[in-house]
Amino acid sequence: MIQPSNELPPKGRSHKLRIITALKTWAATPDGISTIVLAKMAFKMAIASAISFEVAQALRWEYPFYAAIAAIIVMSSTHGSTLTLGIQRIIGTVIGAIGGAIFAVALGTNLWSLGISVFLTIFLTSYWKFNEAAKLAGYVSAIVILSHSQSPWLYAWGRFLETLLGIGVALLVNNFIFPASAGVELRRCLSQTLTDLEQFYELVVDSAFTGNYDRLRVDKLKTSIISSLIKGRSLWQEVRQGQTNEPPEKRVNEAWEFLIRRIWEHILTMEHTVLARQEDTFWQILSPQITQLALETQSAMLTLATAVKSHQPSLSLSGMKVALTNATEQLNRLEEIKQQDYPMDELLRFFTFFYTMEEVGRKLQKMAATLINK
Repeated sequence: MIQPSNELPPKGRSHKLRIITALKTWAATPDGISTIVLAKMAFKMAIASAISFEVAQALRWEYPFYAAIAAIIVMSSTHGSTLTLGIQRIIGTVIGAIGGAIFAVALGTNLWSLGISVFLTIFLTSYWKFNEAAKLAGYVSAIVILSHSQSPWLYAWGRFLETLLGIGVALLVNNFIFPASAGVELRRCLSQTLTDLEQFYELVVDSAFTGNYDRLRVDKLKTSIISSLIKGRSLWQEVRQGQTNEPPEKRVNEAWEFLIRRIWEHILTMEHTVLARQEDTFWQILSPQITQLALETQSAMLTLATAVKSHQPSLSLSGMKVALTNATEQLNRLEEIKQQDYPMDELLRFFTFFYTMEEVGRKLQKMAATLINK
């Protein structure tokens, strides 16, 4: 008896391989990586919320959905950031619940009680520097006064327990499902920042020579860069606190924190100089050298973005060095140009732009050197 074959026919196997190859290729792209990270985060939130809800129900708590909400809200990319958000949420819940209970007992359920309680809880939470918890404190105090004034202290205690449960489950899920240390997240964040900076830099240089300025795209990139820098600051802090699996000798050199912010500031200076241009013509004299330096700078940013994310121990920016040397030598040959041939404002704009370009290149060289030293 002839047994049926489980092997795919050649066409079917080829089609399956093409799909797998296409998926792998997409997964390696920035969009693919971003989508996968979002999917992992959504999955962790779903698991944490479901577990929190089930546990709260098993304990016969009155409002188990609060535990699920807490698990979703505090879930973040790393253990440290999840713990930070969790602490903020506990603080906001405690301040709001206590404030609401006090005013519910003292003034009852009315406009004055609500207004004073919300004002004081938000003000005091912000004054004590718990900014992330301020709105939650006001929200919880309002709920206590409007819906639970008959048993405010019991309700406050319940919110505290449910919030604590949600945070605990979120921390456990974050540690066991798709765990990501601060070091890994920091490398991914730095890589994304450099990629965005490269696009911003390209738009600024293009505007310098063509006059075209895509403000919508620039503003979008600026928002992304600022967000990455803020996230990076908290990740640097987590790494310094040891919340990473990387040994000290394998971590990103701390000089990167300063250098990448300086590059951001330099490109902003270049942008400002370009936008202040009028009928400048001096720029065209060094156009070939500036163009080459810009191309090497963009290439260096993307190279570093890949290197820092993949733990690449060494790389060469020899093209950057050559471009910097050529541009500087050409500039030195222009010393005989008489200042009266060009307006002083035009010369100042050009030299500000050019020397800032040089500084960006030198900062990138220093970043590459720290990787090599690792």
